[in-house]
Amino acid sequence: MLAGNNLNKVLFLATSLIVAGSSNKVSAQISIFDSEKRGSIYFSIGNNTPTHNPSTIRFVQGKPGNVSDYELDKVKADDKVTSPKSGLPYNIRVGYFFNYNQTFAIELSYDPVKYHIVNGQNVRMTGMLDNRTVDSSFTFSDSTGHFYNLDGANILSVNLVKRFQLFHPHSKVIRIDALAKVGLGPVMPHVYNSIRDKVAEYPSFQLAGWNAGAEAALRLTIMRHLFLEGAYKYSYANYTDIGVYNGTATQKVTTAQVVLSVGYAFSTTKRNPLFTKPEKIVIPFAIRPVFPDAPTPAAEDSKAEKRKGTDAPAEETKPSPAPESPAPAPESPSPAPESPSPVPEAPSPAPENPSPDAPPPAPEEPKN
Repeated sequence: MLAGNNLNKVLFLATSLIVAGSSNKVSAQISIFDSEKRGSIYFSIGNNTPTHNPSTIRFVQGKPGNVSDYELDKVKADDKVTSPKSGLPYNIRVGYFFNYNQTFAIELSYDPVKYHIVNGQNVRMTGMLDNRTVDSSFTFSDSTGHFYNLDGANILSVNLVKRFQLFHPHSKVIRIDALAKVGLGPVMPHVYNSIRDKVAEYPSFQLAGWNAGAEAALRLTIMRHLFLEGAYKYSYANYTDIGVYNGTATQKVTTAQVVLSVGYAFSTTKRNPLFTKPEKIVIPFAIRPVFPDAPTPAAEDSKAEKRKGTDAPAEETKPSPAPESPAPAPESPSPAPESPSPVPEAPSPAPENPSPDAPPPAPEEPKN
């Protein structure tokens, strides 16, 4: 029974410690996140080169009792401009990176794509024209009274952006990122067309459908703020209410465009690491790495001073014996003349038995 009570107490204590530790950890993470919130805003302006796939346009015109409902099948289009009232001619991007690691953003994009049916092409018309069935081909050109323009297709999108960091050096002088974007939004074209010499123009923006698109971009950032961006965007636009003479037109257009932009980015917080300059670490001269077996800088300096103190007198006493050395020279004979003295003493025992007839020995010359 006592063992069971002790086990319950231990389990209760361990559970309490785990809960307390986890709660402290969560609160610490929240406090750090709150103290280092990050965010950045960017905007860019550029130009595009669009390419349109062939598409079918349906026209509904007339009044009850005399309705025309026909299609122009798979017409080709380019990006020529025939009207100066197309709105803003530049691609515009405005975005905000909102997460802690600065990898996700919400972006508002505007693409003034131009759409113009190629002049002089052979187009097939099918359906009802003035209450009669029609299935024929004709030349779609200005000379026959036909032209069709979305001078500003004006694709507006709200995009979700994901950034992939490719090259981020510590100096932050340059930075290379890859961006992936997906989004959707309305289309607001400026329409200018003529079908069978019936001209219609809507100079103001009109809501005429919706679009969805995906975009891949490569961004080069210079000095943390200025950037250049090249992007490839593929979009699908469903125009459901295009204004034409005495009626409307519907069309589904897929467009690929290459967009080149220049932009500027800035931080919304003071502690954003993508925009702050790297701090220069300056190590003082007196501070050196200390190892267990190596002497400290203070000890090395004291030893150097001691060596200087002991070496200074030695240098002063060395030249002092030089002038005193010639003084005792005359008092003591130099060792050079003493060396030959033992040589003449060596033959001294020879004259103990002198021979009367022998001549006296010649004196030997001193050996050097």
